[in-house]
Amino acid sequence: MPASLHEARAELLHKTRAEIEEETAFKWAARAVAAYQLSAMQQPNRFLRDAEDYYHEAIEHAALADHSGGVLRRVREWFHQYVPHGAL
Repeated sequence: MPASLHEARAELLHKTRAEIEEETAFKWAARAVAAYQLSAMQQPNRFLRDAEDYYHEAIEHAALADHSGGVLRRVREWFHQYVPHGAL
């Protein structure tokens, strides 16, 4: 289902670009964790590649959120609470 234009306009009016990028980074990171967990539990061939792709999306958006790297560090730290270092 396509995103609501009304919601998109409201988001642009009430959030900064950095806030949108940070939220998006954490959404992708959550998808990556979920896909990694699914791959570990049941279907590695289906979900492992998705987990890698989603994690890369999370990193990309985190890097766009700020120039200091703070969001990037927080996303990585949060992600690695659930996924061991080096797993992806």
